[in-house]
Amino acid sequence: MSSTTRTLIIRIAGVLIFLLAFGSALLPSARHIPAHLVIGLLLAAAGAIELVAVFARRGHHIPAGIAALASVLAGLRLLVDPNINFLTILNFVVLWLVVRSAALFFSARHSARPLCTWVYLAAAVDLGLAILLLAGLPVAVLIYGLFGTTDEIVATFAWVFAASFIAAGWLLIAAAPLEGSETD
Repeated sequence: MSSTTRTLIIRIAGVLIFLLAFGSALLPSARHIPAHLVIGLLLAAAGAIELVAVFARRGHHIPAGIAALASVLAGLRLLVDPNINFLTILNFVVLWLVVRSAALFFSARHSARPLCTWVYLAAAVDLGLAILLLAGLPVAVLIYGLFGTTDEIVATFAWVFAASFIAAGWLLIAAAPLEGSETD
């Protein structure tokens, strides 16, 4: 694959991830669609796009592939279970963020500068989001127990996905010219 093609594929993947970030911000307005379907589709689509970018990169990027695969698997898990409840979705999202951030931290250790800075940033965003969700877990459990799924809880998911997807999109857009400029 030529450097130009490699750069283009990775850059397009970054733009598509950005579009998913904007789509996730619209999550609260999708009241007629079950949350597990929307969240599952967002995760599976983001993971699939990132997998394409991973295969377009030079060399072996197993940790980046693990991060992308975690998104696909989490999304598919949410899509296939129509009876999944909010707390299970919340736990799944936290687990996805932790696995993804760990894989990205490991990937950053094996990335050259300045790319490693972008990978560390994306990993830190996902880890920070996981910590924020865990910190809010007791409140979410209480609200869910008293009122069921509320618009505020769904809106929180929307912003979590938007932030994670923006970080992933920036990472891919920053990686595109760096991957294209390396020699085979």
